Amino acid sequence: MTLGDALTQEALTTGTAFSVSPTGAGGLRLAIQLKPGDVQHFERPAGGGDADWTATDLEGSGGGCVFNEPVTAPWGRGLELLAAGRAA
Repeated sequence: MTLGDALTQEALTTGTAFSVSPTGAGGLRLAIQLKPGDVQHFERPAGGGDADWTATDLEGSGGGCVFNEPVTAPWGRGLELLAAGRAA
């Protein structure tokens, strides 16, 4: 499992809320709240799909981390379903 997949698995299995917003380039940014004060962000380009997600910033109550880790299509499918469901 890649780091991007591990971050996605954690977000999808422990997340309590999420939001979707557009990026400046027309893509999607998905923010998943993990626990109070912690949010993991994911992005994909406009017209992208399951295999195009990237794990990006982790905002934490004690600080944060910046990631640029690709997410494989099987885990990206879960992100895509969240993003598509909110956009509908």
